[in-house]
Amino acid sequence: MLSETGTQFFGYYPGTVALVTAEHDGICNVMAAGWHTALSAQPPLYGVLVGRERVTHPLISESGVFGVNFLPAARAREVQGTGVLSLHDLPEKDKFARLGLETLPGAPLALADAYLHYHCRVIQTVPTGDHDLFVGEVMEVRHDPAFYDERRLFTGEAAVYLGRSSYVKTTQEREIYPPESFE
Repeated sequence: MLSETGTQFFGYYPGTVALVTAEHDGICNVMAAGWHTALSAQPPLYGVLVGRERVTHPLISESGVFGVNFLPAARAREVQGTGVLSLHDLPEKDKFARLGLETLPGAPLALADAYLHYHCRVIQTVPTGDHDLFVGEVMEVRHDPAFYDERRLFTGEAAVYLGRSSYVKTTQEREIYPPESFE
């Protein structure tokens, strides 16, 4: 029952956290983004919201590209680490090495352990309060077939972020409600 009212904004979780990768002028970064979404199937568009104070923001703005990566639940600690650690504060300036994250050869924005990766070209930047929405045209999709069935439905364990550094895993049990079940 919705019995309490107030003005504090919360409740936008649970959800998966995307790892956004970006590179410009030799600086590479990976950051956790809880605010991300598919925007269009045709043309394929994906959006990520990035705070203007984040290291990743100018990397995306200046390069015009970004990666969106989804890691399995077994890598939830690393997912959280990309959100907790800031490139501003790391003397070695390498979150990838600090967290044991590797990229694919020839695809520096694709994380090797991701089950899904989108390579996006920025087509629009929309100011949205304290964040900017980078709208990216999906130029390439890579996926690990071990995490999908023949219909390309996800079958792995995803880390679902609850907020406040807490995660749960998806399960293999599924409930299916085909359209004909509503007739």
